[in-house]
Amino acid sequence: MTPLLLLPGTLCDERVWAPVLDGWASATGEGRRDIRTVALEGHRSAAAMASALLESMPDRCAIAGFSLGGIVALEMAAQAPDRVLGLALVASNARPDPPENAASRRAAVDRARSAGIEAHVRDELLCRYFGSAHAQDRALRDLVCRMAVDTGIDAYLAQSDIASNRSDSRPRLRDIGGPTLVVGGDEDGINPPDRQEEMARALPCAEWHQVKHAGHFVPLEAPAELAERMALWLDRVDADRNAKLSFQ
Repeated sequence: MTPLLLLPGTLCDERVWAPVLDGWASATGEGRRDIRTVALEGHRSAAAMASALLESMPDRCAIAGFSLGGIVALEMAAQAPDRVLGLALVASNARPDPPENAASRRAAVDRARSAGIEAHVRDELLCRYFGSAHAQDRALRDLVCRMAVDTGIDAYLAQSDIASNRSDSRPRLRDIGGPTLVVGGDEDGINPPDRQEEMARALPCAEWHQVKHAGHFVPLEAPAELAERMALWLDRVDADRNAKLSFQ
């Protein structure tokens, strides 16, 4: 089985993927797969973060990235196309960050430092995270706040810089040859459906799936639906890998 690397989004950790993985092992046999979740911290650009992750990941693997994690996953595929055997891009974006966003991102980090990350997330971010079906889900809201607090202000600063300092991946999408999955919520106000469709149309081997009544946090809002799509995607990755190995 192809190893799988899971990349969280801004102010997230492995808990953002946990609902997707719950029950997955017994249902699909994924317990036999090497699955690792890594933190996005310690670097200030998507290129540097991708390079560091490539040094520590298995020689060849599939990568699933949520939001900022998808941006870094695209950079990893650009830097090491022969090592990234498949991509799943969840609520992500291939576009560069507008230059004027850098100042507002830094200002947000400053406000979080002053008010505290939990207050910052509750007062400024939660209203943008979930679709209408989950907007008032206290358990999900509390989970997002706990992840943010545990991630910490230093990682938030680094992740904000990664988001600012990223390449325009759109011209590179046509060169990504492995099986790809693009998933987004139809109510995502951060990376809306047109961003997902844009990636899916440009990727040569892409499947695009839109989740109904979901916002940005698809792994928490629709974990069973996402798990089903990812299982099918990994079947494609495994089949593609085995076919290539048989010709070597």
